[in-house]
Amino acid sequence: MMQGKRAVAGQAAGDGDLRAQFRGAPGLNRKETDRGTGSFPPPVTTGGEALARPANQAGGLPEDIGFLTGFGVSGHLLSEAARISRDTGVAASDVLFARGWFTRQAYGELLAKHFGLRHADAPPAGRVANFAPAERDMVGADPLLIHTEGGSMLCLAAEHGQAAKADETVGGRRNLRAQILLVPPAALRLARHMANAKAQSQRAALGLARKSPHLSARWRFSLPQIVLLLFLLPAAAVILSVSYQPLFMAGLALTVFYIAAVLLRAIMIWRLDSLPQTDWRRFRPKPAAPEDLPRYSILVALYREANQAGALVNALAALDWPADRREVFLVCEEDDEETVRAIRRLDLPQGFQLVLCPPSRPRTKPKALNFALPLATGQYVVIYDAEDRPHPLQLREAHQRFSREGPGLGCLQAPLSIHNGGDNWLTAMFAIEYETLFRGVLPVLEQFGGPLPLGGTSNHFRTRVLRQAGEWDPWNVTEDADLGIRLARLGYVCGTLTLPTWEEAPSRTGTWLRQRTRWLKGWIQTILVHSRNPRAMLREIGWRRMALFHLVLTSIVVSALSHPIFLVVFVLEAFAAASGTATQLSQRLLFALAAFNLAAGYTTYAFFAREVLLRHRMRGAGLLLLTLPAYWLLISIAGWRAAWQFIFDPFRWEKTEHGLSNSTSDANMPIVKFTRI
Repeated sequence: MMQGKRAVAGQAAGDGDLRAQFRGAPGLNRKETDRGTGSFPPPVTTGGEALARPANQAGGLPEDIGFLTGFGVSGHLLSEAARISRDTGVAASDVLFARGWFTRQAYGELLAKHFGLRHADAPPAGRVANFAPAERDMVGADPLLIHTEGGSMLCLAAEHGQAAKADETVGGRRNLRAQILLVPPAALRLARHMANAKAQSQRAALGLARKSPHLSARWRFSLPQIVLLLFLLPAAAVILSVSYQPLFMAGLALTVFYIAAVLLRAIMIWRLDSLPQTDWRRFRPKPAAPEDLPRYSILVALYREANQAGALVNALAALDWPADRREVFLVCEEDDEETVRAIRRLDLPQGFQLVLCPPSRPRTKPKALNFALPLATGQYVVIYDAEDRPHPLQLREAHQRFSREGPGLGCLQAPLSIHNGGDNWLTAMFAIEYETLFRGVLPVLEQFGGPLPLGGTSNHFRTRVLRQAGEWDPWNVTEDADLGIRLARLGYVCGTLTLPTWEEAPSRTGTWLRQRTRWLKGWIQTILVHSRNPRAMLREIGWRRMALFHLVLTSIVVSALSHPIFLVVFVLEAFAAASGTATQLSQRLLFALAAFNLAAGYTTYAFFAREVLLRHRMRGAGLLLLTLPAYWLLISIAGWRAAWQFIFDPFRWEKTEHGLSNSTSDANMPIVKFTRI
């Protein structure tokens, strides 16, 4: 018993001594920057006794690489890194990492040997004394004090400045030196983040709702919207039960909206020819030295995606970007054991990290992305889905656009293309829809300067802009469209890229219906959120962009809900006209309105889709476009299902099942063709 008390007392004394030695020591609380933050290398087992320090570095080399000469590293290579460092202002060690001449793992191990310290691939398990506060936008690689069963360990980033300062501070005190561990900066950040996981999860779920409640879908209606609904719904029910006249007036009001949407579509068809004739297959990136490229953060939220993990990692590893300038966060729910096991079985490339999000409400993709975002150190952030296969040069194109167009460009949307369009009728129609949206509607909207309802993946952001916007709304099940409108309200422009990301279309009706229900429910949320204060929105984006917002997004929801009504009215009134029972003028006018809306909607969309497909050399869709009425009826079913869920289950995230395609391709796809079926 006395020995146990002495051991505890000794540990406490050691902790105090360790804290005293490093408290306020300059250089240990490093300033977080984009440079010098590393990626998470493969696991390495090190430890034991500190090794003797080799001979001092060669003269004339920067300190952060000079010590490597004592380990037999080529002097010519180090001199070249030093020269590039002088020319560019990039740290010499960063030049080694960016050019792939040295890994951070090997550098960290040699750094530890040089200073007689220990190195490990991650901090040890134990109680963290100084975790990252949840309110900060970014987690730093600051020193981390961990209390373990064997004593306390001070974990420092495996960087020359921190290691040198630690060596200077502890001097010859071997007991303190044994308590210092050098770990990769990325592993240090992850440990500090996960030590405060519960608070970080709360921040991810409630950050926007607390900061800007008027922009959060956590509340379905504002008070004025509730009052308006309580007045309009009973009044409409009473009026419609009396006569045909009000039904005709309602149809007329919808027709005015339809005409505006149809005219916009006609203008879009006309403006297609003014879009640049760029062939994405011929894109060639401008040459750039690896050390001149910024850090890129890639976030992927996975849930029940064990069958996609391997192909996803292969596709992301194939992206043409220096490995040391790329960090990939695979964000999984903590209780999704199957997906977590699948990822842990993989030999993850340099820069890939698994992040486990604690289960909490709401269980949505945007909440998982918000949880991981503080780990991102990149100048840019891109979002992918588990089934995505992005073009290898997509990051290069995005970087060139951001660099060329300046800070006003907040986000770039890459086009999404379907690789399994030939599976069946449903996937073929889905492929047509995607090509029309991402190769037609969004580029024309960009040309108009209108707000872009972003797709749920392949969104490239300036990281500071994303944080300024309040990140994603975890209570909105189409967080992408909402964020595109929010960026416009902040004065930022969203643009489009040409290099695609290939996706799998749902090949089963049930899967398709659940996905489309979630989309339409999220669009309803987005419309209501951004209609809470029309005067404020008008002031922020102007009448033209506000009109485009409603003619694009609101028209989708309105048409989905009203399409079957017009179809039923058309059939009933056509039958009445044929049988001679349609006697009232309002009945005949109602028939005309229904016929016009259906015909105008079908023909303008079909013509627009055909022009987009021909423009991108995709043929074979002509006959399929004749089946638009059937496809739009499916969308209407999803629309009414979405309206029901919005009332009774607004935050339900219906998972889209992937891996059901007949396509066997699981890598980046060099070309995409529309397949005639």
